[in-house]
Amino acid sequence: MARTLLHFFLIGGFMFAAKAFVEGRRIEGPEITVRVPQDATEAEVDREVREAILLNEAKRYGWDKHDPIVFTHLVRNMRFIEPDSTDSDLDLYQRALEMNMQAHDPIVRSRLLYRAQESLGYVPESEMPNRDELERHLQSHPDRFERESRVRFQHVFLSRSKRGGSLAADASAMRERLSVLGDESPRGFGDPLPGLRTEQVATSSQVEDDYGPELARVVDDAIVGAWRGPAGSVYGLHFVKVVAVRPPEVPSLNLIAAEVRADYLREIREALRAERMEALLDAYSVRIERAP
Repeated sequence: MARTLLHFFLIGGFMFAAKAFVEGRRIEGPEITVRVPQDATEAEVDREVREAILLNEAKRYGWDKHDPIVFTHLVRNMRFIEPDSTDSDLDLYQRALEMNMQAHDPIVRSRLLYRAQESLGYVPESEMPNRDELERHLQSHPDRFERESRVRFQHVFLSRSKRGGSLAADASAMRERLSVLGDESPRGFGDPLPGLRTEQVATSSQVEDDYGPELARVVDDAIVGAWRGPAGSVYGLHFVKVVAVRPPEVPSLNLIAAEVRADYLREIREALRAERMEALLDAYSVRIERAP
């Protein structure tokens, strides 16, 4: 991990913290003053201190003056302030810097904090997880990658808009008709609906997204081979017969390597941000001023 920190800091950021972390001793870094409300809690003071350090680092490396998003935002501000100006974007930007606009703009502040946080989580190429590490991560967290159970079922739909007042009676007649259908396909039964097929495969979540929670519960509780319904939706009434159920499964790494890699890198970045932030806190000298 120390090698990761050293590599990160040497390529462009937070060298005080890197040196302190690698050498295992405190290095005197910048001194800053953080102003907080008189009644600020300990947690609020801690947040303000962390943000002040990150903003100071961002400014030390010139991100407030060279970031393209900051550039675009400050130019937009200047165009609003000087709507009749014919100056170039660059000239307006330089004038915004001369006014120190970037120091007080909340959007610039948010952008700099975001960029600093992203930099804290930088993972050098040499530290990227290999296949063996991804496999171990997958085996350690199967719940994160488990695929929902999938159900193959037959589906008959009765349209509320088409059948109107006869919907309930038609549903009773359809129930009787399906009860004697046996193993035959219900092809041609019921009414059309965009996306509906006589037989389809879906997860419970997909059924709920498409037709609502009532039909999803019916599919979940259904007995294989038996027609169930009617279940209501905004479209009308539905009958379903579950034909087969595929239990939940965790795909192999070959199928979900990108997903596993993204999840593992998220963990790595979170750990790096925490360690590097602590190193910065140790390197900085911070004086707290409470406003009256």
